[in-house]
Amino acid sequence: MRAVTAFLRWNDRILLLKRSRTMRTMPGRWSAVSGVIEGAEDPLVRAVTEIREETGLECPRLVSRGTAVPVPLDGRPDGVVVLVHPFLFAVEDGGAIRLNPENTSYRWVRPAELPYHRTVPYLGGMLVCLLGGIGALLGQHHVDAGPPAHGTRDAVSRMLAGAGVYQGGLLRVY
Repeated sequence: MRAVTAFLRWNDRILLLKRSRTMRTMPGRWSAVSGVIEGAEDPLVRAVTEIREETGLECPRLVSRGTAVPVPLDGRPDGVVVLVHPFLFAVEDGGAIRLNPENTSYRWVRPAELPYHRTVPYLGGMLVCLLGGIGALLGQHHVDAGPPAHGTRDAVSRMLAGAGVYQGGLLRVY
């Protein structure tokens, strides 16, 4: 199975959506825009479709595209994984969000606030990889990252604050 996770950035904040309690997978957790890729569909096409369906936003600007990450399905004893394609988009108006029934609320948070939310697995790691590429291009910092299969609780805040060197698991920021 393949899926997309699309982070939306507005100014210095990232959009988090709270999944409805009626959702089959990870109800009540905070997530980015996400959805399952249908057939041979292009992941970017699916990401834009999900953004429109879940937020009502049209034509966000693609900022960064990450490498697909294998994510184990929560609570599955059979070891099934979902190959998640992460994206980062920029939006012009953070107040224009119109949720569909998949989510019950939304918040614009600074990336450093992500650890204070009960999120879907690997969300922080995917965000670190996407934002790390941006910072490296701007000459602010450099990130070496493997698959985000480790805890990244304070990596985002340290990275964005430019706090010297952070190294943990498969992530090194300096």
